Amino acid sequence: MLSACGGGKESTETPTATPEVTTAVPGVGEPESSGLPIPELSISSRSLLPCHIDLAAAAEQRPSAEATPEIIRIQILEHPHRIVPRNVVLVQNRWYQLEVTTGSAWHSFAVVGEGPRAAVGVGTGIDYEIPPGGKLEQLVHTTYTGEFTIQDRRHWPFVHGRHTLTVIPEGASAATWNSEVCGNLQVNAPTLDANVSAPLVIQGTIGQPDSVGFNVSRIEAWSNGEQVGFATENDFLQQRFHIDFSLTIPTLGPGSHTLLLIAFQGNDRIAAAASLPLTVLPDPVNAAPSSSYQGNIDDPTGEGLRSIPLTIQGWAVIPGSASGTGVGSVEIWHGPRENGRFLTEATYGIYRPDVAEALGDPRFATSGFSAQLTNLPAGPLELFAYIRDRQSGEYVSPGFLRSPLSRRVSLAEGKVTDAAWPVALAAAPDGRLFYAELLTGNIRILQDGLLLPEPFATLENVSHYGESGLLGLALHPNFPQTPFVYAMYVVDDPETGIPSGQRVVRFRDNNSVGQEFTVILDNLPAATDGFHFGGRIAFGPDGKLYLTIGDTNVLESAQDPTRLEGSILRFNADGTIPADNPIPGSPVYATGFRNSFGLAFQPDSGFLYATDNGPGGFDEVNKIEAGHNYGWPIHMGDANAGGFADPIAVFGLHGERTIGPTGVAFAPDRPDLLLFCAYNDFFLRALRLSGPDYSSVESTTVLSNNCALDITFSDDGWLYYSSISAIYRARLDDLLRLHEQNAQ
Repeated sequence: MLSACGGGKESTETPTATPEVTTAVPGVGEPESSGLPIPELSISSRSLLPCHIDLAAAAEQRPSAEATPEIIRIQILEHPHRIVPRNVVLVQNRWYQLEVTTGSAWHSFAVVGEGPRAAVGVGTGIDYEIPPGGKLEQLVHTTYTGEFTIQDRRHWPFVHGRHTLTVIPEGASAATWNSEVCGNLQVNAPTLDANVSAPLVIQGTIGQPDSVGFNVSRIEAWSNGEQVGFATENDFLQQRFHIDFSLTIPTLGPGSHTLLLIAFQGNDRIAAAASLPLTVLPDPVNAAPSSSYQGNIDDPTGEGLRSIPLTIQGWAVIPGSASGTGVGSVEIWHGPRENGRFLTEATYGIYRPDVAEALGDPRFATSGFSAQLTNLPAGPLELFAYIRDRQSGEYVSPGFLRSPLSRRVSLAEGKVTDAAWPVALAAAPDGRLFYAELLTGNIRILQDGLLLPEPFATLENVSHYGESGLLGLALHPNFPQTPFVYAMYVVDDPETGIPSGQRVVRFRDNNSVGQEFTVILDNLPAATDGFHFGGRIAFGPDGKLYLTIGDTNVLESAQDPTRLEGSILRFNADGTIPADNPIPGSPVYATGFRNSFGLAFQPDSGFLYATDNGPGGFDEVNKIEAGHNYGWPIHMGDANAGGFADPIAVFGLHGERTIGPTGVAFAPDRPDLLLFCAYNDFFLRALRLSGPDYSSVESTTVLSNNCALDITFSDDGWLYYSSISAIYRARLDDLLRLHEQNAQ
């Protein structure tokens, strides 16, 4: 099981097994020593053990055809509503068959950690819809230790009592374990018991469930009680739910080693640890010197389109070297070194047993190199790899194969700039791109592909509580002739820190500087518990200002037409209420939404479409019509119920993980394509719409994995979209061709 790791709150309670526990912990007592050398650290060796994984032992845990995993049975009862058993205890690094049965109603079964959510299993999540009388059967691997909560989300928040699933380390006792929650440190290369040479690069992953406060500040490698290498945050690639790392060990004596890898948080608390057995081969005694290398760039191959991040992989060795592979570093350039641009230094020493076998020398098992490039523009690239000698540091001339190593590739998408939570984007007709930073209150501008040094404007009293912040951004429909920039944000109560409301404001653009701050709308509903604000704004072809308000975590408000929560609202540009709204004197345009975080108008018809986040599934894309009710919380998905409008697309059904849809946009020259981002998987999806009213979905296509927050098209044809840390751009045709290329 994956859980909130490391940076979550420490528990002082001891998990105990109640009489309802159906899974006994076989033969566990007090923790025993792992037999590994424990370095002298500022913490006790005891605190290391709960976070330790013996990779060699864990690799043997997957059940074979002859081995049947233990069955865990859970029932969801309805009268009265409860889950039995209330507490289950499992052992880390084992496989179990989970069986969940329901009664006469639909149920949404989930297992979550202490953070907002936690994945369960191997790279997937337990979050399933179970039909009446149905049964969920799922093989799961208990990767993470910690206490998890079992939920029936269809009845949330009406879950009675606390239902827990606790994963304890191998060799621990359910009655005495201190419930430390640990990360999952896996090594991708070299493999277990590999024969390698120095210098050696360890590459791996630390699992990161979606937990506030999780961080890894460094990773240390130890052998025989001595530190032999380390990696810092500069060596990490932060992904959505995990961290990829590379760690270089410059020297390691010949012989058998059991490396102890320890990942630390910023407070020096251990987040994860793992042991890796391997063998270092000795160098030849009298090797003939050589001044040339052999090598190749294996990936990317061909001259097709590629996506970001772009991974460069290959190998290089200096055959006559008396010191390992003889290669000290590999540089990646765009264009020849004489007039090109240096991109990065590749990680060198990756485990490549295929090269060692081809060259007939086991020392070259660590001859591979890898580089991941993210800060590249879209378009054609000519990549070159240059080799430096390990001892002299000089560039080495190639012996044969390509001279020098090179590869041509074209990027379908590219990074425009790094950005701090660019939650909302707005493209101006003059080529500028405005964007809002969720947490800083800054509205910034990209002009000619460059970030202007000073913000366009900075909003004050922006709440940072929960999901709040600067959430919405829009330009006046007659911009720049009417040079108004609109923003929507959650206002902070300075005395309590609790959100006090939402506000829509306006600035006048004066040479990329925001002036004449004007409040258009104030005291709009806000969630005091920090959830479900909505906060998106957009101008329609009718010149009206549309905005979303979440249900503020008060479910019944979305079905009350006298309230603004759970609605899409419609105003005039000055904040007054249009006379032709569905309810006279009310800004409510449509109701029945949980947390709508995307608005877009179809260019031909002017139809309004909106995304809506569901409760652990049932994420929707809706075609919005004036006065219609979209069901939340009474109906979700395709309910086919009288008086309620069904979505045109639903995601998160049949055990699929919730995607969290966010920003949405239509392609100006492809009115049948609706594109939207998703916060939970970063996918940029394209829905192909059909029918005279564009209310049917023919197909769904994933075009990128860098789209988490918002998306917009500029007048010059660029498609801009944002992750939590950067803004990207692409040509839609290139992304479509890349999808077709990858599908072949």
